[in-house]
Order: sequence, then structure tokens, then C-alpha cells
Amino acid sequence: AVEKAKEIGYPLVVRPSYVLGGRAMEIVYDEADLRRYFQTAVSVSNDAPVLLDRFLDDAVEVDVDAICDGE
Repeated sequence: AVEKAKEIGYPLVVRPSYVLGGRAMEIVYDEADLRRYFQTAVSVSNDAPVLLDRFLDDAVEVDVDAICDGE
């Protein structure tokens, strides 16, 4: 994870792959933050993957719900 984080670049958004809605999500700013996050994540669930995404300054999150009748 540390090597991938270096490839992606800091800051990063890290979160377990099994959560929705931002629970257990954190922004990490350096390797020390990332290691601290992983120590906590592994103590809670050591078998779930953790996702690393580049943190985007000034980004806007948009959620869209849709219903279709099949036509």
C-alpha cells in the first residue's frame, strides 16, 4: 500500500472496500498517516481490502438515483 500511495500521490482518501457512505473513510496526508490508518483497519478487519484514491481538492460529489420501468 505504501508503494502504491507513492505512485498515486498524497493526499489520499482511504477506506475499506466494504463500506458505503464514507464510514471509516479518512484523508491521509503522508506515509505516517497511512500506516496509522492501516494499523487501525487491520485491527478491525484484517481480511477486507482497503481502497486508495487520490484526494481531489475542490471536488464536488454527485449522487444520482434512477428508476426505470424497462421501457
